[in-house]
Amino acid sequence: MKQWFKHWTKRMLFIMALMGPGIITAIADNDAAGISTYTLAASSFGYQILIILIPMTILLAVTQEIGARIAIVAEKGLADLIREQFGVRMAIWMYALLFFINLVVIITNVSGIKSALALFGLNPFITLPLIVAGLYFFVVRTKYSTIEKFFFILIGFYVTYVVSAFLSKPDWAAATRSLFVPSGTMSPKFLYVAIAVVGTTITAWGQFFINSYVKDKRISVDHIKYNKLEVYASAIMTNALTFFIMVAVAVTIFQNQLVITDAAQASVAIRPFAGNLAGVMLGIGLLIAGILGCIIVALTTAYAFSEFFGYSGSLDEDFHKSKLFYSTLLVQLVIATLVVMLPQISLFSISLIANFINGIFLPVVFYFLYKIANNESVMGQYKNNHWQNFMLVGASVVIMIATSVSIIGGILGW
Repeated sequence: MKQWFKHWTKRMLFIMALMGPGIITAIADNDAAGISTYTLAASSFGYQILIILIPMTILLAVTQEIGARIAIVAEKGLADLIREQFGVRMAIWMYALLFFINLVVIITNVSGIKSALALFGLNPFITLPLIVAGLYFFVVRTKYSTIEKFFFILIGFYVTYVVSAFLSKPDWAAATRSLFVPSGTMSPKFLYVAIAVVGTTITAWGQFFINSYVKDKRISVDHIKYNKLEVYASAIMTNALTFFIMVAVAVTIFQNQLVITDAAQASVAIRPFAGNLAGVMLGIGLLIAGILGCIIVALTTAYAFSEFFGYSGSLDEDFHKSKLFYSTLLVQLVIATLVVMLPQISLFSISLIANFINGIFLPVVFYFLYKIANNESVMGQYKNNHWQNFMLVGASVVIMIATSVSIIGGILGW
């Protein structure tokens, strides 16, 4: 018994030491852009949208594990490997696409912070620049391990969505059944929103971030199975949170046929049905999601810039050693803050479009994951198995078909 206890204690300590890449990447997918997309999806389709959560969780787990495994075995970032295997021209095109998509996502996250600040009676034109500047200097001046602990603290606040869901008093049996039994018609609008939900959960930036973050954490091949466990558990956790967010919105806003234009309005709209505390919980969640999302997505672009073009870039290096890395981070945050300060910026419209683009960009990222993860000279015995390849190819085909139907349906007015 004593030996068994020592064995499992040692195993749990290993897992806790390796925690970070999977859970931070997965939970950060539920950023302000994600919260807005989930809110719009549930307010438009109610429990019907829940049918995509289980396959989405499986795909998130598989693709994130592939990205993490590549970094552990190759000891290089995904962007590094794309440049080496596909050339500088491809690296430039990929970085340009990633920069554009990420910048839009960062804008939606900063916009989410702005909306949450206004919701709590704070002047965003004063507090928003201070928060963004504080986040930047914290990242520049703080060590990797401390930054990771800060991310964990932020993740803890996501429990607010679970509280909101329970306070909304939904029909849990109906909500659970909707995870397995489809309802309603798969209209082009439903497919469009579904792709946006997939695009905000299984993000292109997430594939690059987990890869670079694992490399920065220096996880060894000996611990690859523990990393896999952490990634899989994180995928389940993040989509459990998505489930609670959608349930809270479906049972209040959708069932009462309310029209909302942003996630902050959702916080106000659910109060008559679920109480003030539920609304406050949603507001706090939106603020935390915006803070976590804007930093992590901006870091993804900074990591990618360093890797695509062969510059030094790491959270464990100071500003002087990684000037371009931290400068890329700063440029994105400044642009996003300036854009969000403009009037008439709609978080909902930006986030849905950004996440739809993210969704249709996924097959491109999956192609590179497929090619690299099956390259025996890079991966050796750790290359993909048939199931993992089937998931990458199958998901790409489904996304491309759904995208085509949603676009054609939108043009023809189906």
